[in-house]
Formats: sequence, C-alpha cells, structure tokens
Amino acid sequence: MDRLFKSILSIREIKFRSDDDYVDRLSRQYTVLILVCFAFLVSTKQFVGKPIACWCPAQFTESHRDYTNTVCWVSNTYYLHIATTIPQKTSYDLKDKDEMISYYQWVPLILMFQAVLCFTPCLVWRFTNKRSGINLAHLMDAAHVCSQASYLEIREKAVRYIVNHMDRYLLAQRDYRTGCCIRMKHFIAKVCCLVGGRLYGNYLTSAYLFIKLLYVTNAFGQLFLLDAFLGQNFHMYGFHIVKRLINGRDWSESQRFPRTTLCDFEIRHQARVHSYVVQCVLTINLFNEKIFIFIWFWFVFMAFVTVVNFIKWIIRALYWPGQVQYVRKQLRAFETTQREPGILAKFTENYLRRDGLFIIRLIGLNLGEVVAGEALCGLWNNYSPERRLIAEKPGRKQGGKSRQNGGQRMEVV
Repeated sequence: MDRLFKSILSIREIKFRSDDDYVDRLSRQYTVLILVCFAFLVSTKQFVGKPIACWCPAQFTESHRDYTNTVCWVSNTYYLHIATTIPQKTSYDLKDKDEMISYYQWVPLILMFQAVLCFTPCLVWRFTNKRSGINLAHLMDAAHVCSQASYLEIREKAVRYIVNHMDRYLLAQRDYRTGCCIRMKHFIAKVCCLVGGRLYGNYLTSAYLFIKLLYVTNAFGQLFLLDAFLGQNFHMYGFHIVKRLINGRDWSESQRFPRTTLCDFEIRHQARVHSYVVQCVLTINLFNEKIFIFIWFWFVFMAFVTVVNFIKWIIRALYWPGQVQYVRKQLRAFETTQREPGILAKFTENYLRRDGLFIIRLIGLNLGEVVAGEALCGLWNNYSPERRLIAEKPGRKQGGKSRQNGGQRMEVV
C-alpha cells in the first residue's frame, strides 16, 4: 500500500520533454489528451449508460426487448427520413449505401487510434534524435535549470554545461576527409538542408523538418481518415454545419449522426423465421455528433497552424542571412568582445552550422531568448583560433592536430 501511495504522489514529478516547439506539443500532447478524454467519455456512455433503445412490438417481453437492443447495437442500423417509405429489403442489402450507420460501436477505438497517430511523429523524432549524437532533452533540462536558477553560480554552471556539450558535438560531428567529392558534399549541405547528414551539420534540421511534414500530413490526413471510418465525406462536415447556421437551418438534425435509425433482424421460432423492422434511438450519437464537430474544427485549426509553422522553419533553415542576423542580434545583448568583420558569418556557417543554430533556436523558443543568448555568447567566446581552423579548413591531419591543441579551452570565457 505504501508503494502505491508513493507511486501516486510521484505523478506530480513527471517531467514533460521540451525538445520540440509549442506547435508540436499541440499535436503530441494536447490533441492526444483531448482524444483520450473523448474516448473515455464515449466508453463510459456505452458500458455504463444505455447507448441504444429500440421501440419493439407490443408482444415482445422484456427478454425480447433486451435481445432487440443488443442485436441492433452489435449489428449495423440504417437511416431513413421519417417521410421516406421503408424499402422492401433488409439492412443487409443497404451495406453499400449512404444510409448505413456502422461506426457507433467503434468510436472509442477510432478516437484512440487517432491519438496514436497524433503521437507517432513525436516517437519518430525521439528515435532520430537519439541517433544524432547529442541529447536534446538533457540540454533542455540544463537550459530549464538556467532559467529557473536563483543563484548566479548555478546559472553559470548550467550555461557551461550547455556550451561544452554543444562544442564537443559541433567539433566531433564533422567529416575530416579531403577530396573534391567531400567539398562538393559540404557545399550541397550548406545550400540545401535536406542533403547531408550528421557529419555535415544538418542532420537535426533535416530530421526536424521531416517531422514537421509528418505533423502536417497527420493534421490533414485525420480528416480524410474519418471519411473511411464514418463512411461519409467528413472532411467537408464543418463547412456543412457553418452553411446551415448561416441559412438559419437546424444543424442538429444530421444524416451523418442520426438520433433515430432503423434496424432489421430475424428471429427463428421453431421452424419459422420471423423478420422485424424496429425503430431505434441512438442516444450515443448525441455525444458523437458534438465530439466529431469539435474534432473537425480542431484538426482544421491544427492543419493551419502546422503549415504556417512548417513554412517558418523552412525559411529559417534555408535563409543564411537571416541566420547570421539572428546570431548578431543575440550577441548584441552580450557584447563582451569586438567582432572582426566576416568572422561572425564564418562562426555561423562553419562552426555552428544548421544544427547548432537549430539547438539555439529551440532553447530560445522553449526557455526564452535570454538563456539562448547566454549559450550563444559562450559558444562565441569558445570560438578560438584552433576551433576556427577546424571549422573553416577541415582535413584529417589538421583536424586532429587542431582538436588536440584546442582541447585546452573548453570553458566559457
């Protein structure tokens, strides 16, 4: 019992990772939480409440009525307007028609599957992040300590850890081979962030852009995926609701989520088979309709936000003058040394490269630009002539010698 209470009390100590930006967390954290809550709500209604109630013939006993409700719940029903004549065919002949209502039993599983899809890009990002050679989660934890530190000594130690960790990563993840092909790969990696890899300073950036593309695909794909689940053109459902509201029509009477449906079933009594058509009330659709209306507007909002965010990250990754301007702006607030002309651009393009700038921007987005500026200032002060030689003139012999000479200066000046 004591272990149980300790486990419950330790829930408040759970730390949420911040190795992505706020738009990613909208999908992997808040959207997943919303979908799981909706799945729990619908499941409660199914197993605790009464999701369906059918109007049975007068000769039916209580056991007959229970059987009818159960059969109509586990089998598909179909929708016909009250003024429409019931066709001379069973619901089994309507399986390929729009009248079939075949989703209401599976709504909790559909919502849980959507939650898994929303979290999948995060799993891919964490897998690729582990292969990068640097632990972004630990860097973000150190940046968090720096932003929350009450004493200057703790803050300086946290910044020193970030700078030393990034410095080792930026110098170790390099291709020190020589040759025309290697120089060509470096040039292509500098121009295009999607070509290269860990040794060319754009692995994290290209992986993160790919994850952004997965988030965009997920946001749009969820709407079209529900077309297959619900058997309807769900991706246009929100426009249909808005149009009915503008025209002043009642939007609650929906053919997509009908409250009243028809159910055909057969009962074998001795040697005879009796066919029945009963009218059922799907009370569960009162919840399903409101839930899926919210889901439609939420995913449209998510699609818009993720597309805008994806475009912003592409511009940041490709536009080098903007990268240099960002570094200049950050260092301007921590003016400790005079910068030589042209050194800042080389510091940005050859030493930090895209991955270093990506980490700095991620720190700024999650923990504030002050912490990002302090880490960037520490890297600038660490940019010794030996490191400059390694960054600007990569070669196996020179790189090894430079790293050996530069190993004496690993602290923040």
